[in-house]
Amino acid sequence: MTAKIQPVSRSPGASHTDDTIPPQLLRAIAPLHPTAMGVAWAVVCGGLLTLATLYLMLRGPTLLQFDLLSQFFWGYRVSVGGIFIGLLWGAGVGFVLGYGFVLIRNAALWIWLTTVRSRAEMEQYSDFLDRM
Repeated sequence: MTAKIQPVSRSPGASHTDDTIPPQLLRAIAPLHPTAMGVAWAVVCGGLLTLATLYLMLRGPTLLQFDLLSQFFWGYRVSVGGIFIGLLWGAGVGFVLGYGFVLIRNAALWIWLTTVRSRAEMEQYSDFLDRM
């Protein structure tokens, strides 16, 4: 998966000879899918909160205290019912965090790429009037 780009300006000492973008770079700057990242974060956050609640139920609340989470997550407590409520709350919060992260990342990447492209075009056409 390579793309052909137009050369902006060649300096006499340029070492590269082709105008293709490496596939690793294309994968790095490709936009991410927000729903997919939201689902991935939902599974991880929901699973972590569920496992932490289960651990506290089995070992007892001697090391960690999750009681304060009931202030943020309505209905949550360290109990059997809290395991399922924690799973739902963790999945919901994880989805929102993952989705939001990808939206911000894609927007920042778009702004950066637009800026780089605009600067390259301005550099390419900087001597436009000199050629007339």
